[in-house]
Amino acid sequence: MTTNTDAPSPLQEPAIAEILASDSALDLLLARLKQSVKACDEFANYLKRKQNYEENYARDVKRAVTSCKSSIKSNTSVSKGSFVESLDKIISFDDRILVDVRSPYAKALEKMQDELASVSATFVRLRKQLKEEGHKREKEVQDAISQAEKSKNRYFSLCTDLERLRQSDQSQKKITLQGRKTGSQQEEELVRKINAADQDYNAKANASQKLKNELVNTHRPRLSKKLQDLILELDTALQLQLQKYAAYNESFVVGLGNQVAPLGANHSSMATVAASVNPEQNLYNYLKGSRVEKKQSFVPVEYKKHPLFKSEPTHQFRVPATPPVSNNVSKLDPPSATTNKTVTPPVGSPSFIPVPEPPNSSSANYSTLDPTRSPALSASPAPAALAGPRPISTEMRNNSSSITNTAAPAYSGLLFGQPIESLPHDEEMVPLFVKKCINLIETYGSNSEGIYRSSPNKLKLEEIKYAIDQDPSDLSILDPPDPSNVSDDYVYMIASLLKVFFAELPDPLLTKEQSGNFFKAGQIEDAATMHVQLHRIVFELPDANYFTLRDLLFHFIHLSQIPRVRMSVKNLSIVWFNNLLVNEYTSRDELAVQQRVVEELINAAPEIFNPKES
Repeated sequence: MTTNTDAPSPLQEPAIAEILASDSALDLLLARLKQSVKACDEFANYLKRKQNYEENYARDVKRAVTSCKSSIKSNTSVSKGSFVESLDKIISFDDRILVDVRSPYAKALEKMQDELASVSATFVRLRKQLKEEGHKREKEVQDAISQAEKSKNRYFSLCTDLERLRQSDQSQKKITLQGRKTGSQQEEELVRKINAADQDYNAKANASQKLKNELVNTHRPRLSKKLQDLILELDTALQLQLQKYAAYNESFVVGLGNQVAPLGANHSSMATVAASVNPEQNLYNYLKGSRVEKKQSFVPVEYKKHPLFKSEPTHQFRVPATPPVSNNVSKLDPPSATTNKTVTPPVGSPSFIPVPEPPNSSSANYSTLDPTRSPALSASPAPAALAGPRPISTEMRNNSSSITNTAAPAYSGLLFGQPIESLPHDEEMVPLFVKKCINLIETYGSNSEGIYRSSPNKLKLEEIKYAIDQDPSDLSILDPPDPSNVSDDYVYMIASLLKVFFAELPDPLLTKEQSGNFFKAGQIEDAATMHVQLHRIVFELPDANYFTLRDLLFHFIHLSQIPRVRMSVKNLSIVWFNNLLVNEYTSRDELAVQQRVVEELINAAPEIFNPKES
């Protein structure tokens, strides 16, 4: 199919030509060019936002990849065919995608955005020049027409006066500054004025007509042509940029597909890597390669008689007193006639004292540790509850330790005082307890004045703290009893729990490792330079600390913007810096530096992190 290149342009239609020749032509074309420039600006802004998104996404994925791979290498052993090996390889896909696909894509978007911004600036300047010239030419014509209209009105006004004079009584005289004038004198003066007005009127009418002809025949077509060319040129440039954007996206998608399922033999596909896991073989390899150790604590002790007591009669340990086991005892064989002298412990006798028995006595109801006893007696079945005697020393030692532990148990909670990374958290490693407290405070505390500054009932605070410390998974303990009627004391209690949580962390949220760097940054006088340094230090924090700090700072910003709470950024930094930083500074100036660090972290949070979308 061939395209007819000689087909007339739709812009050459008579209707379009009539519009372009009208007085509204320049205004219409200027408005249309403005629309194209606005579209160019919007396209550039969109590309800039998308490029920022790509860069932020790449940074966050890079952090996640590095953290996961580091954790895999430090906590697990990677063997062929294992899930961990496949996980490590699949995570590497994201790393390659960032380098080979997303990074070039982000750079391409940045280049397009710069090109569009340059194009927009150029066309704004050209449009302004043509607009000024067009308005100048039109104003010249309008001024000339206005002057011609005034001359016309003066000319016709004088003619009217002459006509009125001729129709009046000629004998009457008119009193003027030069004296009395007769009708003929008045008529002569009016004719002279009319001739002068006529010449002026004729000249200005011709001038306005000439300027109008120049505008219609020369200036307007020329300006209209330039504006048309600019509009078509800009729209063509935008079309090319759209095509380029489409090509970049196609290349981006193809690149992603080629990384996940490569056409060449550079590396295996993601599906192949995932399918390569062999759980049985992996477990076999793990067990086969494991080092088997014989633990001394599991070697049983062989009973041996001390030589000193080999010649003396054997003694039998008595078993601890137990509840009667009727079923088992009833099934025991009755003692024979020769064993009716078995010693029976009196009621109330000590349970763990060894009781000697005559050598010929039988103890069919109990087992024995004496190897000299008759096999027949030792093999007699014993009740399940009385599996055999223990030496008194072992029994007493075990009971002693048990009593000690029961009497003074060591309190150890599961939430407060625990490392932040070991607590139940969301996908960004923010503790669920922290998210719950922030949500409750922002939901119910909008009318509570002095949050984090006011203290709640201490007894109630300790009760709630103990309850949540025993079971951090049950966060419903923190919910208000009546959501429709929440008191300020409840809000202060949740706020105090959150402060106590951060105060009792074994390593502060801003970490001991970075405390010196934060202190140095707090001594920088220029706020902008300080924000850049804080951004660098915060970026080095562990993931749990990084994302928890992000949520906490945006929470502070939210509270500072609620008038009724009356907690400014400075107030929040004063009551919080001791809970977030290492308490190794004591002087007034040092504490002021720490307070400033927290204050500027709140101010710089929108620059350091991406504001959370909610």
